[in-house]
Amino acid sequence: MSFSQFVIRNTIRNRRLYLAYFLSTLFAVMVFFTFTGFAFHPALSDGLNASAQKGMMAAAIIIYGFSFFFVLYSMDVFIQSRKKEFGVLMIQGMSPKQLKRMIFIENLVIGFFATIIGSIVGVGFSQLILFLSNKLIHVSLSFYFPLQAMIITLISFSILFLAISFFIQFRLPKLKLQTLLKAGDMGKGTIKGSFIKGLLAIILIGIGYGVALLSPGQLVPIVMLPVIFLVVLGTRFLFNQLSVWSIEKLKSKRQIFWKKTNMVVFSDLAFRMKDNARSFFLVSIISTVAFAAIGTLYSFQQMILGSVDSMPYEFQLSGEIAETAPIDTAFSALLEQKGIQVQRGDYKTYTDQNHVNFIKESDYNRLAEIAGQPKIVVNGQAIQLLFDTEFGSGNEPEAVTQVQLPNQQLLAVQKQEKETILPVFSTTVVVPDATDLDTLGYTQGTVWQPQDLSREELIDLGKSQEGNYQFSAKTYSTQMILDSYKPILFVGIFIGIVFFVSAGSFLYFRLYSDMDVDVEKFRMIYKMGLTKKELKKMINQQVAILFFTPIIVSVIHGAVALTAMYHIFNQGMQLAGWQVLGVFILIQAAYYLIARIFYFKKVYRLIQA
Repeated sequence: MSFSQFVIRNTIRNRRLYLAYFLSTLFAVMVFFTFTGFAFHPALSDGLNASAQKGMMAAAIIIYGFSFFFVLYSMDVFIQSRKKEFGVLMIQGMSPKQLKRMIFIENLVIGFFATIIGSIVGVGFSQLILFLSNKLIHVSLSFYFPLQAMIITLISFSILFLAISFFIQFRLPKLKLQTLLKAGDMGKGTIKGSFIKGLLAIILIGIGYGVALLSPGQLVPIVMLPVIFLVVLGTRFLFNQLSVWSIEKLKSKRQIFWKKTNMVVFSDLAFRMKDNARSFFLVSIISTVAFAAIGTLYSFQQMILGSVDSMPYEFQLSGEIAETAPIDTAFSALLEQKGIQVQRGDYKTYTDQNHVNFIKESDYNRLAEIAGQPKIVVNGQAIQLLFDTEFGSGNEPEAVTQVQLPNQQLLAVQKQEKETILPVFSTTVVVPDATDLDTLGYTQGTVWQPQDLSREELIDLGKSQEGNYQFSAKTYSTQMILDSYKPILFVGIFIGIVFFVSAGSFLYFRLYSDMDVDVEKFRMIYKMGLTKKELKKMINQQVAILFFTPIIVSVIHGAVALTAMYHIFNQGMQLAGWQVLGVFILIQAAYYLIARIFYFKKVYRLIQA
């Protein structure tokens, strides 16, 4: 039997261990291939501006870098779990050089098949993503054979697996033969977390949160990098120090440690937290990136759509009379040509040298009637208007108690009215019709409100907005925003989902790699009389800790990151941000429910074997 035949037969006989590593590498290939296929999709690449295309290329590089570390980490866990096997091979006469050669060949073979199969699976997965994107965000992308993406994937991952096959040799356990042979039988000793480093984790994360949440909006981009550094470092200490110290403290509480099956759950929990600290750290950071990416894009789109949707009129024209008159004439002729009946309202807004805007009572009430809003009565005084929309929150002018008219007379402001009839970004007041404003400059405005028109007809009429910045069309503007954001939102959601699913794969692979240890532990206590129900409960608790510990941390990180982003617009956390976080929590919960079922069935079958 040649050395190559030995490697192949050894791989086949240990297919369960190799399968976990193979599936993790296949997943990394599939993700990269799918994203690259989208990046070079004609409909996406032609529909994006230069900045968005650069963003997609940057995202592809990030995903490739992420794939490198993901595969390297998976291989590292795979190698460390085979210490006893390596000891047996060495006692049979295998030299360290042959051992390294075996690992090199194994990794190349697994990498080759993972690249080929991952690319094939990626074609099907990309079609699923295209189908879902068409149903959820109405991005219609036709099928095309991603030849360019396949070539790039094959070349990129050939280099990646070659590099990993080289670097992984330096990660082989450098232990004595006796130590390798007893790797599965030796206890882990004692472990203690550092209280000082645990306290430092709280301080670093607390400072990072405080700076992010308390910084004024304009300073958020400036403090972003220091905050990220503090939170990332604090998260590292949180998992490998504070969590271990906290578990050891809980174990010292007899009323907790000795309760029912807690003794078994807590017995090696500190070791698991220490062993999984790197996994938890990576998962929490990756998930936070996913939350922030999708939350920012989705929320920003919703804010812009909210500002457009706050317009109470379908069509609006405002500006200097010389500029608006030709547009008014052309649009009115178009409405007449198509036989469209509309409610029309004309108004004037006057502006003084202090940038105070005035609108007369009759003009305001004419607009209010068209918009279906209550009319107001000024009673010889003035009423200040405030913008009553979510987007305008925080940008409103300060309330005033009086305004100065052109004749130097002071007019009292009796109250403030929140409404959406006019966009208000500076002090704007409604004054009596008798007020003399002729000495002030003014802008002419006109609104049109059609009835019983379909969305397609409104979009067609709204094309009059093109090239005329004074003219605005509500439905047409909304459609243009959606069309321009669809590709970017699609890419952002895809990257976020990729990172989040990758984080879940990290956790499942780690759970799978510890299965042998779990089987031996549960087999011993099962023989002592542990019931199936108690076994299931302990396994569910163990899997829940693994899956939800990092996700809880990442949700908190994500909420702080999104809140800081909203501060740029002088707003607090919005519903769109909570929706994104809620969806990811539900996905993780579903992931946990599926994983615990499969894991319990596998462990229970091996225990009874």
